[in-house]
Amino acid sequence: CFVASSHRLALHLYLRHATMAESSSSSKWPDAAPPEGQQTILTISCGNSHIHWATHDISSSPNNNANNNNEFAPSLFWRTPHINDDDMKDGTSPAMILSRMLPESIHDYIFGAAASDTTNNVTEEMARDQSQQRAVEKLSVYVVYTNADQLAKLEKLCASIPSNFVVLDGDDFFNEEQGRYNGMGVDRLATLTGAVYFYGHPALVFDGGTATTYSATNCEGKVLGGGIGPGIQSKLQSMSKDTDALPNISALEVKERVKETENSGKPLPTFARSTKEAMMVDVFQEFAGKGKNVIERWIEHAYSNDDKKQPPMGTKYNEDRIVTCTGGDGDIFCELLQPCHGGVIEAQPAGNNLNYQVRPSKHLIHYGISAILNMQVLARRNKAKFNKSGESHVGKRVAKVFDVESDDGDNIFRGSVTEEIVVEEKTLYRITYDDGDDEDVTAESLFDMLELYKQHGEKKKKKKSPEAKPKNGKKKLEGKPKKKAEGKPKVNADSPKEPKSKEATKEAPKEIADSKPTEPKSKANKEAPKFPIKSASKKHANVAAENDKLPTAKKPKTKDDIKDMVQSDPNSFVNKRVAKDFDGECFFGKITKYDDTEPPPFWHVVYDDGDEEDFSSRDLIKSLKHYKKHGKDDKNASD
Repeated sequence: CFVASSHRLALHLYLRHATMAESSSSSKWPDAAPPEGQQTILTISCGNSHIHWATHDISSSPNNNANNNNEFAPSLFWRTPHINDDDMKDGTSPAMILSRMLPESIHDYIFGAAASDTTNNVTEEMARDQSQQRAVEKLSVYVVYTNADQLAKLEKLCASIPSNFVVLDGDDFFNEEQGRYNGMGVDRLATLTGAVYFYGHPALVFDGGTATTYSATNCEGKVLGGGIGPGIQSKLQSMSKDTDALPNISALEVKERVKETENSGKPLPTFARSTKEAMMVDVFQEFAGKGKNVIERWIEHAYSNDDKKQPPMGTKYNEDRIVTCTGGDGDIFCELLQPCHGGVIEAQPAGNNLNYQVRPSKHLIHYGISAILNMQVLARRNKAKFNKSGESHVGKRVAKVFDVESDDGDNIFRGSVTEEIVVEEKTLYRITYDDGDDEDVTAESLFDMLELYKQHGEKKKKKKSPEAKPKNGKKKLEGKPKKKAEGKPKVNADSPKEPKSKEATKEAPKEIADSKPTEPKSKANKEAPKFPIKSASKKHANVAAENDKLPTAKKPKTKDDIKDMVQSDPNSFVNKRVAKDFDGECFFGKITKYDDTEPPPFWHVVYDDGDEEDFSSRDLIKSLKHYKKHGKDDKNASD
């Protein structure tokens, strides 16, 4: 690991104020990915106390990433202090400032070997001349930051050389569908991605820095969340600052005392006999206890029923339950989370055997960045092959995300390519979804759908409790239905515990397709434009000409009037007729009341044969749609 020496960090520059939008690029893939032929890239993690750098020397072989190898794995790491305002003076050029922050190898790559002999007079012209000697002139620079002020200064420095400065955001690592919540730090998401690169899902990362964070994923690769608190040094400094009698303890003292416990085999005593040791042992005990609790909860949540869950296709499974520690205090965390706390503090009484391992990794963010770059470049290459292949795609399985959910809470819909349609020399692909809906898409959209299917595969089948019609006078719930967990397969939570002599079977997928709104087709087309159908016509050609301007959407699911009514006027359904399938037989009934006195609300249904049941909103919507299809058979429709 290279650490820039102090004499190379005598930074002198007056930076004019500039907005990041003037020179930086957002991470728009695949354009933001390193171009083919680039030999070296630079990644930067701009943190709260230091700037962390890494170079990545790219293999010339596009097949280097076989067997899970990473073509963009980092090769050299170093860190520098923040760029201070006091150091920016005397009109020193941005190129000069940047050159003083770089080790020799990347310095010569950017400015040329001759520039090493002119350390005090490196110029932008040197960088331009050197760039013309490379196959790809612009250096790709990828940045993850938690310090906006330092980001602006770094951007200014990189603008002095031929470069493409890309600021990464949270969606580049995990999107909302993968569990990322708004405001989750991009540094935390990058470290999670780095841990997944090494060990797979589920992942748990402790990051010990100015702030201490922990972040986790589950077996299916979705972000569980995490926690944020003050770091070790922040706690010690806070005690010293807020209490006159307590001394200041430097980070170096802490590390030396930890090293002493390792060498001597004598942990810090619980009943310390000096003030500094009393402060340190208390902080260490707090982190050790919290960390063990977090690990226990992670194993409980991430590995529950793990035999029925699988990580996303193409990623590893963290079978050994490896916990990763990173950051400036990551090595201390790694010891505290070991059995017997690594001998740093006295061991607590033996508890449950959690069966996990702890591994240190100082540079997870850089590995996380390299992992997504590898993924994006692979996607670009696959897309190029796709466009050149000329093969038929009929019969291939696809997946697509929509802003609506199926009954089990999943908004990824699967389907198959059923037909290729040529309109004015342009090929469109007919997609028929498993629920009966269909749409026509361009080749570009088809590629994205094929890639999404590779990632998620088929919908995971989960056991459903047999749905049985409630017995007369008995409801499964005492007043209220239990609220079902979001994202789980649909199970009729309102069914009684005692089935009515025969089990209900799962309704055929055809019913989903048949439950489309009954508005005229022209109105539906107006609400959700669809790509052309097979029959050739002038209208067909006009639509084809505009297809790149129209978003692809599953027409029947763009609007649900029944769902809107359920949300806006739930009382309007009282006295409405409903229908429900039990073991292949359709039963009719009437909604007799709506009750929202306690959450969640429910609609009480009395069937024509005297049985009763409480409906959740999802059950109500399904039964109303079922009635639309079978209402003609309702003998009591006039009631």
